[in-house]
Formats: sequence, structure tokens, C-alpha cells
Amino acid sequence: MLPFNNLSEFTFPLFIGYAEIHYHLKYLYPRYFRREPEIIADVPNRCLKEITTMLPVLIIVKDAHLFPIFLKEIEIQISGKKNKTKYSFQIDKKISDKYFSQILEVELNEFETEQILEINVKINYQMKNKIKIAINDNYPHLKKQPFRCYFAEKKLPFSKNWFPGEPHYHSIHTSDQVEFGADIDSTKIMAKAMGLKWFFVTDHSYDLDDCEDDCTRNDPDLPIWKRMLKSCKEADESDFRVIHGEEISIGNSEGKNIHLLAINHPEFIEGSGDSAERWFRNKPQHNITEIKEKHTKENLFIAAHPFEEVPFLQRLTLRRGEWDESDMETSGIHFLQGINSTDPVDLIYSIEMWKSMLQLGYKFFLIAGNDAHGNFNVMRQIKSPFWKLFSSQKQTFGKFFTAFCFEKNDPIPGIKSGNMIVSNGPFLNFCLKKDNVSFPIGSTIISGSYELLFESATTIEFGEITEINIFIGSLNELNETRINHPQSKFTFNLPAKSYVRMNLNTKNGGTAFTNPIWVE
Repeated sequence: MLPFNNLSEFTFPLFIGYAEIHYHLKYLYPRYFRREPEIIADVPNRCLKEITTMLPVLIIVKDAHLFPIFLKEIEIQISGKKNKTKYSFQIDKKISDKYFSQILEVELNEFETEQILEINVKINYQMKNKIKIAINDNYPHLKKQPFRCYFAEKKLPFSKNWFPGEPHYHSIHTSDQVEFGADIDSTKIMAKAMGLKWFFVTDHSYDLDDCEDDCTRNDPDLPIWKRMLKSCKEADESDFRVIHGEEISIGNSEGKNIHLLAINHPEFIEGSGDSAERWFRNKPQHNITEIKEKHTKENLFIAAHPFEEVPFLQRLTLRRGEWDESDMETSGIHFLQGINSTDPVDLIYSIEMWKSMLQLGYKFFLIAGNDAHGNFNVMRQIKSPFWKLFSSQKQTFGKFFTAFCFEKNDPIPGIKSGNMIVSNGPFLNFCLKKDNVSFPIGSTIISGSYELLFESATTIEFGEITEINIFIGSLNELNETRINHPQSKFTFNLPAKSYVRMNLNTKNGGTAFTNPIWVE
């Protein structure tokens, strides 16, 4: 049982945590406190008819071992532009597990494609002798808005051998008093419906070393880490890759806690400096310089959200710091998960930060993810500790993704090739050609005259392409020259110490950014 009355544990993460409704301090109960398990419904933000006509609806009941319920019936109402339908599922099951989930599938064939469907999930359950109803979730004081899922006719508009996926995702193995994710099998079903081809499971290092029945104590046998490895291995397939990872809390050059994604690394790397599992014990166990010796062909290290500013309270209480170029250089890391949400302001800032690094001569590859904790359509989070919850679509699974080009769906060598883009839906690819030799994204070439070849694509969901730009960055002048609406087979001269990248935008908010080709 979780130690709800322990004042010394997990006080400060309440300022940053995902919504738990039954955690409290010894004499202080949040306004949203309820003696109930979390009951949550979720749906993917996109469903592609070319892949499936069945909309997966995920039902999660968390911590029913503390507060058992009898799950009676679930009604799912779907509304489109012209019609509305309702499905009923009789469950009639007592739930007393620490974590329970079930996927309910509803047929979408009667709905026209290329529209946003609105979905409400009515959950009928019983606690002791009292019948209760939750609409989409049982979080108190949270406005109940319908889920919005775009029902598309075709797959995402990517060319052959391009594989989009989610590099930063927290599963149920990230689980403590203030945050949790969804199980890996359910995540795989949701990801497939959205048209993705892979995801990395990057659970927190300070959760993966916990005891299974007490998240405030560590178990040297690492049962949670081992269970996560097993779940990923069982879910992994050649046509849909699920690869284990870890979000490590590790020390930067100043001895402050930063976050590092370690993908497919065979050994657990401890890191609990910013876990707040013990007061005043916030020094990192490892330093980022140690990572340089751990690189292999089989693993991948990514700087997690390196452009996010750390709030003052987290700096003060959790010894959190930020990445800088020296941390990346001393660790040998070249991959930056610079995009960590769908927020337009954050996106512009991240691109500007990445661009400034490119102009200084760093060969850093941009990766996009969402840091979702089991959120597929909406994230539910604490806004004001002990007082208010909120919901948004800012960090939901697969909303912004990374896509690589490779001979097969093999994310680690695919990403390491550097031939990749980041996108929220539309597609953009380019290469430079000289003397009948083509150089793809991620290449390093010599200066001279090159022919630009590119391909772009969009769908009805994202709307027509409104602009395509090519940027030529100068390391000598520390600026970029922008060429609007270039034509394919356009020829231009590239100076030494420069780089070339592209981006596009669409009418309905679609955007894509390529990684560069560097010129030596």
C-alpha cells in the first residue's frame, strides 16, 4: 500500500506531477482528493481507415487494490457531422488490481472519413453500495470535454521506407504517487491506429529501481526494470517496433540533474537525484561524462527536452539543471529531443535554439517526441498543488513524431543514419545531387554546386501546403539564408562551413522540419 500519510515522501513533485486523486500528506488533503481509484478513458488523436475501421477506446483503472470497484457498463457515444451512434459494453467485473486496462473497439464504418469525431465515454461503476458515473474520467472539478479524433481515409503521407514513431513515452512502469502511464500492449494498439511504426519506452530511472509494492523503496533485484524489458520484448515485432529505454536523471557539468534517454541499453543506469524520494538527497549518482564510454552500435543516447527551461522551484528543491553544448560534447551525444510538445511557442523556441547550435558548427540531429505518460488524446495534470487540475492536448502520444528513412523498420540504425525528419503529419524529404551522386539528409559533403531534389506530401487533415523553405546556414556569418518556394532540380552553390535544411507548413497547422546536410 502506498504510504499516503508519509510527510517526508514526494512532497515537491506535486508541483510537476500527473494527476493522482488519492495521494495526500499527513494532515493535508488536496481539494481534488477522492477515496477512489483513477478511472480513465482515452482514444487516439487520429484513426486511419486504411489501417483499421475499429476505433480503440482504452479504459484504465489505477490503484483499485486500494479502492476496489465493480465495473458495470461502459457506453461510448460517437458524433460526426451527419450522424451519431452509441455502443454499450457490459463489463460486470470486480476490479481490485493495482492496474487494470481494457481496449474496447467500436466500428467506424458508418462514419464518413476526413472529419473530426467527438467521443464521450460513460463509465458506470459501483463502490460498496453506491452507483457512480464517470464521463471520460473520474477526476473532480475537471471540465468534461469530448475526445476529438480525426478519422482519416489514408495513411500518413510518407514515402516508402520512411517510418514515423514516438521516441519519448512513459508506460505503466513509470508509476509512483504522482504520475503513471499506460501498459505497453495497449499503447501498441493505439499507436498502430494512429499510423505510427515504432515507439521507445522511456520510463524514469527512479521508478524502474523501485520495489513493486512500494515506490519509495528500492529493490536491488530491479523487478520493475526486468518486467519492462520483458514487456517490450514480447510486444516488439518486425513491422512494429517496441524498444525498451530509460529516462535517466544524470548530472551535467555543474552537478545538476538533467534527463537523458538511453535506448536499448542492456544494463540499468541508476539515477534518482531529482526523484524527491528522500528529502535533501538530490545529488546525481552519475555524470553525463560517463556516457561517452557506453556508446555501442546497438544502443542510442538522446538528450531529453534539452531546450526546456527548468522552473525555479525545481532548481531549488530537486537540484535540476539544463543541458548545454559542453554536456553534449563530453558525452558524445548528437541527438537532441528538442521538440517535446505541440505548443507553437515552444516549437518556435526549440527550432531557434537548435538553429543557433547548427550555426556554431555543432552536428546535432533534431528529434521530436511528446513525453506522454499514457496520454493519447488528452493529458490530465495538476495545475495548482492541492487545489486544481487541468487538461490539455499539449503532450499526447505521437502528436509530434520523428520519422527516419532506412531499408527496414529498425529505429536505432535508422535514427543513427541521420536521414530523418520531424513532423506532426505532413511529409518532406530532400537530397543534393552532384555528378550523378545523391546525398541524403544527414550527409556531409564538400562545397560546390549542387542540384536540389525534394518531395513533399500532405493529406486532407493537414490541408494544402502553403510554404516550403530551404535554409542555407553559414558558420562564418552565424546566420541563415532563406529561399522561399524552391523548385525541385534547383541548382545553387554551397560554401564551405555551411549546412542546408528545409521545412514546410500547411493550411491546417501541419509542419515538418528536415535535419541538415552539412558542408565541410
